[in-house]
Amino acid sequence: MTKRKTRARRLNRDGTALYAKFQRTGDLGDITKSISRLRKALEITPEGHESMASRLRDLGDSLESRFDDSGDLRDLVEAISVQHKAVELSSDGDEDMPMLLNNLSGSLKSLFQRTGDLSDLTEAISKQRKAVELTPEGHARMATRLNILVSYLVLLFQSTGDLHDLTQAISLKRKAVDLTPDGHASMATQLNNLGSYLVSLFEHTGDLQDITKAISIQRKAVELTAEGHTSMATRLSNLGSYLQLLSQCTGDLNDLSEAISALRKAVEVTPDGHADTATRLNNLGSSLESLFRRTGDLHDITEAISKQRKAVELTPDGHSDMPIRLNNLGSSLESLFQCTGDLNNLTEAISKQRKAVEITFDGHGDLPIWLNNLGCSLDSLFQRSGNLRDLNEAISTKQKAVELTAEGHSDMARHLSNLGLSLESLFQHTGDLHDLTEAISKQRKAVELTPDGHENMPIRLNSLGSSLESLFERTGDLNDLIETISIKRKAVELTPEGHASMPLWLSNLGYSLELLFHRTGDLPTLTEAVSMQRKAVEITPEGHANMPRYLNNLGYSLESLSQRTGDLYDLTEAISIQRKVVELTAPGHASMASRLGNLSFSLNSLFQRTEDLGNITEAISKQRKAVELTPDGDASMPSRLTNLGSYLESLFHRTGDRNDLTEAISNHQLSALYPTGSPHVKLRGARDWTRLLNHSYPPSPTILAAFDTAIYLITLTASLEQTLQNRYAQLQNSSGITLQAASAALALDRVDKALEWLEQGRCLVWGQLNNLRTPLDNLRSCNNRLAASIMQVSKRLEAAGSSTRPSGTDMSPSKKTSLAEQARDNLNLARQWEKLLEEARAIPGFESFLKPVPWTTLAQHLPESGPVVVINVDTRRCDAIALVAGQDQPLHIPLPDFSLELCTQYREALTAQLRHVNPRYRGELIMGAPEEVTVGRGVRPVPSKNGETVIRTILRGIWEKIVHPILQRLGLLNNSQSSETTLPRIWWCPTGPLSFLPIHAAGIYGKTGSKRLMDYAISSYIPTVAALADRVKEGQSINKEMTGLFMTSQPNVDGAASIPGTTKEVRSIYEVVTAAGVRAEKFEGGAITAVGCLDIMEKYSIVHLACHGYQSAEDPLKSRFLFHDGSLELGTIVQRSLKNADLAFLSACQTSTGVDVLPDEAVHLAAGMLAAGYQRVVATMWSIGDRDAPAVATDFYQYLLDHRGLTREAGLDGRFSAHALHHAMKQLRLRLDDNSDQSLLTWIPYVHFGY
Repeated sequence: MTKRKTRARRLNRDGTALYAKFQRTGDLGDITKSISRLRKALEITPEGHESMASRLRDLGDSLESRFDDSGDLRDLVEAISVQHKAVELSSDGDEDMPMLLNNLSGSLKSLFQRTGDLSDLTEAISKQRKAVELTPEGHARMATRLNILVSYLVLLFQSTGDLHDLTQAISLKRKAVDLTPDGHASMATQLNNLGSYLVSLFEHTGDLQDITKAISIQRKAVELTAEGHTSMATRLSNLGSYLQLLSQCTGDLNDLSEAISALRKAVEVTPDGHADTATRLNNLGSSLESLFRRTGDLHDITEAISKQRKAVELTPDGHSDMPIRLNNLGSSLESLFQCTGDLNNLTEAISKQRKAVEITFDGHGDLPIWLNNLGCSLDSLFQRSGNLRDLNEAISTKQKAVELTAEGHSDMARHLSNLGLSLESLFQHTGDLHDLTEAISKQRKAVELTPDGHENMPIRLNSLGSSLESLFERTGDLNDLIETISIKRKAVELTPEGHASMPLWLSNLGYSLELLFHRTGDLPTLTEAVSMQRKAVEITPEGHANMPRYLNNLGYSLESLSQRTGDLYDLTEAISIQRKVVELTAPGHASMASRLGNLSFSLNSLFQRTEDLGNITEAISKQRKAVELTPDGDASMPSRLTNLGSYLESLFHRTGDRNDLTEAISNHQLSALYPTGSPHVKLRGARDWTRLLNHSYPPSPTILAAFDTAIYLITLTASLEQTLQNRYAQLQNSSGITLQAASAALALDRVDKALEWLEQGRCLVWGQLNNLRTPLDNLRSCNNRLAASIMQVSKRLEAAGSSTRPSGTDMSPSKKTSLAEQARDNLNLARQWEKLLEEARAIPGFESFLKPVPWTTLAQHLPESGPVVVINVDTRRCDAIALVAGQDQPLHIPLPDFSLELCTQYREALTAQLRHVNPRYRGELIMGAPEEVTVGRGVRPVPSKNGETVIRTILRGIWEKIVHPILQRLGLLNNSQSSETTLPRIWWCPTGPLSFLPIHAAGIYGKTGSKRLMDYAISSYIPTVAALADRVKEGQSINKEMTGLFMTSQPNVDGAASIPGTTKEVRSIYEVVTAAGVRAEKFEGGAITAVGCLDIMEKYSIVHLACHGYQSAEDPLKSRFLFHDGSLELGTIVQRSLKNADLAFLSACQTSTGVDVLPDEAVHLAAGMLAAGYQRVVATMWSIGDRDAPAVATDFYQYLLDHRGLTREAGLDGRFSAHALHHAMKQLRLRLDDNSDQSLLTWIPYVHFGY
């Protein structure tokens, strides 16, 4: 036994000696003999021997060493096996246990590096942790074992991306550094490593504290490194790289200058032929490129490219760093292209960047960066060439970069911003609004993710501003432009003087200010725009690639200034500048068409001022060229075609050559029908197309196709993805087109077409809302899934449309990002809606599902009790179209004695008279103190030239020129002796400014005798024929439990005169209806809130609101009923869909007034109640008297009660509400007992809407 022990000891000693020799010589024979001896030693070592663990350790060391040399995995697996056994044979208290665990963890780490199995690495970390825990405080090996554990945790972080592992590694590394004595040879190395870990943390979090600490630590590492030390170059290079990173975040030029200095020194102290030379040259080149981006100094970028080319040349094929070096060289070449415009530089940049992507394996952490940079270069190529293929590839590449970037990574903001930039370019090319909303969403998120003070914040702000500007140009929403200017101002403020990007930011801001001027007409805004543009040009070096761009913007602003001031010098300077721009623009450049277009625009302006035929001829020539250079499908084509058409029209007016007129019409037609582009621009083309055809004689039949296109484009400008508020804003720009279309159709005896257009192009928003609420019973029986999808999307679209956009630019970035995402989602919903409609229309029998209703369908659902009369008012002619139940054709009634001019005169005269009204009227808001309100002053009867007052003149004119011819044609002039129950009804559908005139009160009101409409028919108003036909068709089934009357009075509200009559009114009605057994409920003043009122309205079929009303001209959806605690707005009312709504009596002022700029959209409280589901509404055209309102309401409800026996069932309903109002007005007129203006203006405001 003793001999065996001795032999085992000797074999083990020989084996360890051979291991030591191998460490010195690297002779594989020595390590193989070592393993052989150590194995034999173990074989003869008895189980339980005290040296078993140490001999297992020795064998494990030798096996791992041979694995390191030969790569034979069997050695490593055996090493781990014997090391495991050594650990198992030892206890935690054994002195050697930390070393055994340390060795085992090393082998497990090697196995992970060979196989990639994370379980090996996690076990290695677990063993190393225990080794550290078992190492006594103060032990000489503690720092070493901590450093080993740190390296494993960093390796795990690099594999999983879990920041917890990295932060733990940094914490342990700090401890290891603290345990290392000052002056220790490893201190500089440890500090260098700690700095690199902090930089890794910064790259993932963007926390400036991490990079700042890393730089401080790295400075110390450099200080502790002796001159000539082999690691000096590495540590200098790291310090330079960290300083460059910091400068990218802060924009501090001092950091960047110091980075370049450190990197230059690193290159200088690197020996020729050193393996790291390429890395250090690459880093120096990157820093020089960053300096160029700041200063614009060509020397810096050319030196950067020189260094990076050498770095690539020194890198062998297949080297892991080849992708980064190719990428950086490509980025520098792209930067050089941006400065010089040399396409060769850009082509080479793309080539290098493509290769970088190709040779980078999937999953590599830097692949998103390479993809992003390649995408940026492809985007630059598109900007130069206009080739959509390049842009699509840029977007695809950038999208992949975003997808591969982890959430929370500091590069995410850059990648999102760049993707947004390309999406905005795609929108500019295709006009697809989805691309723009997606761009804004990405760019808002990018800004939100960018820390304050970051060097790239101005870039991201400017990109976001440009996209918002494009949105403004598409939608006209001034909020977008105001935010654009605010964002671009901030970009300028954040950019230091002398920065290479300053000219771009100034030029872009100037362009936005000019857009604001065109919207507001504010001269100081335009003056500031010109100032910005001049400064951008002044600080741009001669020969810079962006000089034509800045000059182009300056020329555009000077042309606008000339238009505003009349100064011909500004215009001639603009043309001179724009000529230079065209000269500086390379042939084939994507911007050539737009720059030619701007020059031709200015030349046309000069022609308008001087009438020099040479100017307009040149303008047309340049514009033709611009059109030729515009790629097919480009979204800017409609604008260029329309402008060309306008210039040709100008030439026609100068020369009289009808060929020019024909070509002008053709270009406007092409613009209107172009498949891509902004609907607003195409609508401008359609307006000019129809205008020119309308003035031709004889009228061209093609005008019908032109107006068809125009009305279709109107619907596109107010599409469903927009809020109601924005849709109404858009429709202001197209007001009147529909009436012109109807006029043209009537001139061609196409009464059917005129009627259909008046239905399609008016009350567009209410029609959209009605479509979203259409019952789907028939479709559900055919395709329940499709019906359910349509119902779901319709509800979401309705909710989206009813939302309001907050104004102001002081919202948080996260709120703005949320709004951008909401806009994108709304657009997606609108697209989904269109697809669902297409699917439904593919089902046999549903081909016309939710399409505009043809007049033949309308004719099938007309009321039997009287005609429907649509009155069209246009500059060229005025006509009525009458629809009568049972008649096959609409009846055309020309009104040759009426005109748009006369209608406007009546409207203005009536408005002037109403301004004199100031007794206690519901709706008069107090502008001063209560005692300043004069009570009891009546209307001043202003006589006309023939002695008749203005009011009576207006009513006579409406009777003689409109109503009498219509009644005569309809054969209704023999009904004057009929009672309310037998008088025919007549539904009026006026258009344009006629919507503001009281047709129902038309008549001759003399002292001796009168002729008035109310003696021949009972009048109601409707926004469209379809609104009435739908109610006739659907009928109404009200839940019996909901039948009844809900009332509220609001006599005292802040900011308005007291109207105590409302309390009396509601109490009187309550007494009358409850005595008749009608279910009723009333709330007075503070007993109910505005919100509570809406909720209770859902429980009653009839609602009576006695309160102040207010029509908002600035924002129609803000029109409201005033309550003691706030207001009930139109925008809120239309969000409801009341299933059991029958009648609404709005005993308030201005509830059917509407707004001048939207006469055909019926934007008033009465229409809102119809939209919410009420079948019929009693409303007021202007203020009503508080004194008379209670009696009117009581007479109204008493009539309904007295005649409920004529209805199909007992109870109170609104079927006879028009008759009831007619009766109440007769009673009021009897009490007034004269036809004075005071009396007329007391009863005329009351009107009936609906069925």
